[in-house]
Amino acid sequence: MFSGADIYIAWSLTGVAAIMAIAVTVMYTLRIFKVCTTVKEQSDMVLPDSFPPVSVIVYSNGDAAGLAVLLQQLRCQNYESPWEVIVVNDGKDYETEMLLMSFGAEWENLRHTFTPKVMRNVSRKKLALTLGMKAAMHDVVVHVTSSTRIESSEWLKFMVSPFNDRSTELVIGYAAHDNDGDRARGKRRRAHEMLVTSVHYLASALYGHAYRGDGDNLAYRRDKFFEMKGFSNSLNLHYGDDDIFVSDLSTTDNTVVMIARDAQVISSSSHPIESYEAKKYRYNYTSRYCNSSQNKLYDAVSVFMWIWLLCSLGAVLAGFSEWIIMAVLGAAALLLWIPQMIAWKKASKLLSSRKFMLSVPGALLLRPFHNFIYLLRSRRIHTANFTWQAIGNQQ
Repeated sequence: MFSGADIYIAWSLTGVAAIMAIAVTVMYTLRIFKVCTTVKEQSDMVLPDSFPPVSVIVYSNGDAAGLAVLLQQLRCQNYESPWEVIVVNDGKDYETEMLLMSFGAEWENLRHTFTPKVMRNVSRKKLALTLGMKAAMHDVVVHVTSSTRIESSEWLKFMVSPFNDRSTELVIGYAAHDNDGDRARGKRRRAHEMLVTSVHYLASALYGHAYRGDGDNLAYRRDKFFEMKGFSNSLNLHYGDDDIFVSDLSTTDNTVVMIARDAQVISSSSHPIESYEAKKYRYNYTSRYCNSSQNKLYDAVSVFMWIWLLCSLGAVLAGFSEWIIMAVLGAAALLLWIPQMIAWKKASKLLSSRKFMLSVPGALLLRPFHNFIYLLRSRRIHTANFTWQAIGNQQ
């Protein structure tokens, strides 16, 4: 038999659970739908008749095989305006040099440079990208890496089209995690984690608060890069070329998110688990230097989800015999999770990820704990993030 105090507590907890469900739906779920809607709208957009000249900078680090695939895909791009490809061979890998000489003999707008292997106490990737920016002939520059896979011949047009507007200085693209390349245990969890991470930064950018980009598909203006003195704000870190730089460069008016299906690429890796963990460590460490308001927003959403869960359990224990309480709790649960499951299912399809629907509640509730584990690990090896540490394998 339940007392009046128990019923009061049950109703109070039920009210809090319902408020948390509404808050998450308004603050979070609508953002996921915004990303889905943008993909559909941009995929149906009519491209302009002309495009600005563009330089495509390719970062390659000991990946001649991957670079060969990418260069073939770049040669298939349907782009009528002047454009060039600049490959920066980090470490002057011999196989890469031979490959570039072979391609260069048949492709006149392919150029290349290199960084020496002996570089220490400096981010070799940032140095490589800076050399590429200095070598670029055109103001609009698109960045990819040798692990980028481009499936559409219209990719370059979609990524560059926003620059027809002179106010556009940054275009944030999307690179899908190579689901087929990851066959190890936990592949579904990793794919979902990469999807959630991507949707978070894409949604924030769509709402005018960009804090991250992906170096496999990112574009900005050359003059703005040098006006900001390149990567000067993160020279003490090995990383930050795609998140800290984007956070510093982006404003509400100068940034466009381009995620049409033809604008999307795939980030491939021969070592998918190592690549995934490296990104987690890197982003967990550099996130403190980016737009903190967005990180706090997503942290708050996670807290709200857990408050919903704990209040729901408490209300059940305090008022189990009250069917009205059970009905309200059920409605709150449906409001919280059904829209999210629908949104994430759409997002996973539109952003070329593994199907993400039934596992949404468990994945999102447990996500803060997974992130906390990687945060602890990244802090344990935090000195490896700084350029003043003479580390042989920096990238």
